[in-house]
Amino acid sequence: MPINMELQILTVLQGMNASGRPATFGDLARRFGVSSELIALHAKQLVADGRAQPSMVNLRGVPTLHGLMPQPNPSVI
Repeated sequence: MPINMELQILTVLQGMNASGRPATFGDLARRFGVSSELIALHAKQLVADGRAQPSMVNLRGVPTLHGLMPQPNPSVI
C-alpha cells in the first residue's frame, strides 16, 4: 500500500513544538527510509501550500530550505 508522504510529514510536524528544533530533510529521510531529495520535493510543496513553515540556513550566503517547522496554528489537513 502506498504511503502519502506529505501526510506522514505533517503527522510528524504536528507532534513537534513550534518553538523547537526543525525537522531537517535528513531527519525525515531517516525516519521514513527514503532519500532526502524525496523529502525536499514534498517539503517544498507543503511550504508552497502553507501547510508547513520553512526552516532556512545560509549556504554560501544563499538562503536554502533545509527543514520544516509546524504551523503555529495547524490547519485541517
